[in-house]
Amino acid sequence: PAIDNRFSIVEVVSHNGGKIEAIPVSCSREILEKLKKDVKVIGIDEGQFFDTEVIKIIRDLIKQDKIVIVAGLDMDFRGEPFGPMPELMAMADEVLKLHAICVICGDDATMTQRIINGKPAHYSDPTILIGAEEKYEARCRQHHEVIE
Repeated sequence: PAIDNRFSIVEVVSHNGGKIEAIPVSCSREILEKLKKDVKVIGIDEGQFFDTEVIKIIRDLIKQDKIVIVAGLDMDFRGEPFGPMPELMAMADEVLKLHAICVICGDDATMTQRIINGKPAHYSDPTILIGAEEKYEARCRQHHEVIE
């Protein structure tokens, strides 16, 4: 969704500089409004930021023989399920979980560490806070911290 526009409004941009043209939407309903009829494959980035209506929209697109690929974080900075992602993963034909590298030890990083003023975030902090590497780090479970 348009909530994450740190790098570009009209492209999906990875942290390593890769980019592809995108159509930004502010809510899940706009996916249907902006989708051209002849499109067969729909890619949705930052799926965790969508409202739960995206689940029904994706179900409907799949019933229309569309291929829908969703990328997003399955857990928030607390290590808890994030937005509609758990349900989207449950209904997916295939789930591929990619891992980063822990910035502390180099092991597989399955957690997102939020850093505020150089320190781990508090559990009570807001779930959604758009940031980049200065606010988030990839961490393994052992090195992931949330202040209670």
